[in-house]
Amino acid sequence: MLYLALKYVHVIAAVFLFGFGMGSYLYLIAASRSANPRVIAHVARMVVRFDTWITTPAGFIQVLSGYGLMRLTGLSMWNGWVLNSLVIFVCVGALWLPVLVLQKRLERLADQAVATGGALPQSYRPIYRAWFWMGVAGFAGMFVIVLMMVSKMTVWQWAALLT
Repeated sequence: MLYLALKYVHVIAAVFLFGFGMGSYLYLIAASRSANPRVIAHVARMVVRFDTWITTPAGFIQVLSGYGLMRLTGLSMWNGWVLNSLVIFVCVGALWLPVLVLQKRLERLADQAVATGGALPQSYRPIYRAWFWMGVAGFAGMFVIVLMMVSKMTVWQWAALLT
């Protein structure tokens, strides 16, 4: 019963990571494409809040529940797909803090444009582009992790299958 409960928590945490993370990502992309500073400021503020209070804790729950599942099942952290998943998770996690910082910068730039009644400053686009591509890399990593969790295969095993 403990195994099933832990697995349920692990899957729900993955759903939260993907669901809230992808939702936030897509909403900020849509807001940025509007080029409306008021819309961008509002959406960026919500995105920062949701990513801080929901997506980030889900990541910690993911790690803790994964560790618990490993212990319960007797899997070694050095098991191929587990190790691959952890390495990718750490890489994706390393993108997380910079993404939050960039989102906050986008929010501030949009707030400043609203306050002055002007357009978004030139510095908005490069920050947005960096944020966008970090998101692409992060979500690509998450898709690979889920693939490995479901299949219990490493990245190299999948690469061999596809060649």
